[in-house]
Amino acid sequence: MQRIGVLGGLGPQATMDFERRVHRISLDHLPSRGNTGYPPMVVYYLRHPPVLTTEDGLPLLPMQADPRLFEAARTLGTCADFLVITANAPHLFAAQIAEAAGIDVLSMIDVTVQEVQQRGWQRVGLLGLGEPRVYEVPLDALGIAYSVIPSAARERLDQAIFSLQEGREGDDDRQAATEAVEILRRRGVEGIVLGCTELPLLLGEGAEAPDLVNPTELLAEAAVRRAVG
Repeated sequence: MQRIGVLGGLGPQATMDFERRVHRISLDHLPSRGNTGYPPMVVYYLRHPPVLTTEDGLPLLPMQADPRLFEAARTLGTCADFLVITANAPHLFAAQIAEAAGIDVLSMIDVTVQEVQQRGWQRVGLLGLGEPRVYEVPLDALGIAYSVIPSAARERLDQAIFSLQEGREGDDDRQAATEAVEILRRRGVEGIVLGCTELPLLLGEGAEAPDLVNPTELLAEAAVRRAVG
């Protein structure tokens, strides 16, 4: 089997969610015998933002990758056969990450956009941390229309995401995620991409709704399939 290299920690809860999904999905692809029924996996937890930030913690514009992101990729490249990144926005630098690692990146963005195409959606709701540019670009290229939430709702959602990363999310944070989904539903979108890996955790069981696409789940499935060949 191929070894999965996980560039994670962005944030830690979402990375653990990815790991849990990999182990669950593996049960459908590999015989279970003790701890052997899973693909080999090496996980690197980054403990800093993936981009350079201001003193206030906001991304510098235009966004620039933190060099430590590539250092982590190089480390994983020495002990893995391919990489996954358990966050959406760092895929803006996927080509540079793959170059630093010397191995391929299995793209969360690609598998998610493929899912949107397979479902035949022509008007998609996009959620994420900040502007979901990482999805806007490929959807523009495919001619698929999309809708995003207004700035006030986005600010509440961003804060909820940070609260979850810090391990102090509460009912208000979960409500902010639910309201963001409902805003897009009222706009008549055919489905919604949960374009931040903290969103399924904030939504809980609500993330399983049939009109929602969870990139973490799609990436875990793709990673297991690639690892087992």
